[in-house]
Amino acid sequence: MPGMPVGDAHCLRVVLVNCRGVLGDIIRTAVAEAPDMDVVANLSDHDSVTTELGEADLVLWNDADEGRLERIFGQAARRDAPRVLATLGDGRDAALWELVPRRTALGAMSPSSLIDAIRIATAVDGSPA
Repeated sequence: MPGMPVGDAHCLRVVLVNCRGVLGDIIRTAVAEAPDMDVVANLSDHDSVTTELGEADLVLWNDADEGRLERIFGQAARRDAPRVLATLGDGRDAALWELVPRRTALGAMSPSSLIDAIRIATAVDGSPA
């Protein structure tokens, strides 16, 4: 089950990658303010992402290169790997990668739709965690 128990709720463990600039600030703030989410790593270097997979329920990758995502996570795919929510084109689009690998288009993101997408991505049996 995603996350670690925190009181009566589960805390979703999120690894942030490349969350810098204005959009990165918005992403970091939105996740930090979500009471059911905990940032377990904030990485600027994509090369260290695979070492952090065991710590995360979800990897949120700002301004991701989808070709690089496919190469990195296609090789690292495993049954218990976290999902990756990638913002694209300075936030004009986003996609959810399930490390099978399978891409789900999410469209334009706002802080609230970002948090909703994280909750849906980490849901078990269609129910938010």
